[in-house]
Amino acid sequence: MKNISTLSLQKSLSKVFPSKIVLGIEILFLLFLGIFAITLHAKLRIPLHIPGKHGLIFMFLLIAGFSLTQIRYAALIACSGASALLFTNLLGFADPFIAVTYLIMGFSMDFLLNRFHFLQAKFWFVALVCGISYAIIPVSRIFIHLLTGFPYSSLLSGYIFPIFSHFLFGSLGGLLGFLTLQATKKK
Repeated sequence: MKNISTLSLQKSLSKVFPSKIVLGIEILFLLFLGIFAITLHAKLRIPLHIPGKHGLIFMFLLIAGFSLTQIRYAALIACSGASALLFTNLLGFADPFIAVTYLIMGFSMDFLLNRFHFLQAKFWFVALVCGISYAIIPVSRIFIHLLTGFPYSSLLSGYIFPIFSHFLFGSLGGLLGFLTLQATKKK
């Protein structure tokens, strides 16, 4: 997937700017992408009462960021931006463990995409990785709830539905991001 996007742009930029400056710009872009994604999550309080619905937008943005840069751990960097903002508690999330959860999600996404890099051009693989990575949110909440007793309203109806809905929305977001990038590549 890294090959599909901006290689010619990066070659042009690297002629004008030294590679360390381009790398710094890419890192800042990813950090702000994560901040933007989590801010959207906080501000778009859509009362659907379906856990994981924000995975559609979040994974869409993460796949876009992953594809627009050559940085190996792009999702982790973007999730670090989101986590840095979450640690400040400016967005009003009640979960004190949410920042760590997003870091784990970004790491798992990068690990799977980089480990199986030969499958990055397959839409089904990207959707699967995004679904698994976003489903880490309810799985981590289950472990946190069992270890600490911290109450999560999304787990009141059981464990299966939140895992499934996070997986579904994460997969759809990753798939839409992948297909959007493929469509823009062809143009």
